[in-house]
Amino acid sequence: MKQFLLLSILAFATSRVALSSPCASGTLASYIGLGAAGCTVGANTFFDFQTVPGTARATTISTGAVSLSPLGGSFNPGLSTTVNVSAAANSLLETIFTYQVSGQSYASDAITLGGASETGDGGVTYTQNYCFGGTFGPDGVTGCTGTAGALVTLDGVQNSASATVAQASLVSITDDLVLDGGTMGSASGAVATDQLAAVPEPGSIWLVGMAVLAFGCFKRLTLKCKESTN
Repeated sequence: MKQFLLLSILAFATSRVALSSPCASGTLASYIGLGAAGCTVGANTFFDFQTVPGTARATTISTGAVSLSPLGGSFNPGLSTTVNVSAAANSLLETIFTYQVSGQSYASDAITLGGASETGDGGVTYTQNYCFGGTFGPDGVTGCTGTAGALVTLDGVQNSASATVAQASLVSITDDLVLDGGTMGSASGAVATDQLAAVPEPGSIWLVGMAVLAFGCFKRLTLKCKESTN
């Protein structure tokens, strides 16, 4: 009876964990393929990855050439985007995609840009449009139904940006990474990251505590059972 009770508490305490599989490193194409189910980083679900229209004169970087990797955990979830392509003079390469995050109460957002190199008048920019507590319209940039904002980085000038926003349990994000070769230069590679910060809810803390307590009690009970059978 005690064993059943402990297992019931443990099951209840972990019932909020998403049914989706943990996020793993893969291409943007593979993340798009996850659909509405998405994948998880700790207690957060990343889902509905889609490409959206970008700059009219830019060449779109193939979704198979854009790599995504999970970052952080339950209270600081994020994604890293890596591209290993080069834009020559008079060319513009771009990847722009949108996705949503849910599962916690998010209070701030940050981006970074690194791993890029430029020559001449080439440049690499990384822009994130966010919508806290809502979703964007079809273009992934306008029509936010919550609190909208944008973070902008330019390699070598400003490589990080952050914002504190009214707490929300849903965040819609659109990432726009551009490699511009300029008129007589080049731009190569980039590693761009998104990272949210969540505020632990009292209920979440209680559930985690109950799970840890139940697991500890279950281990002690198992040891006692083994001792009694020896």
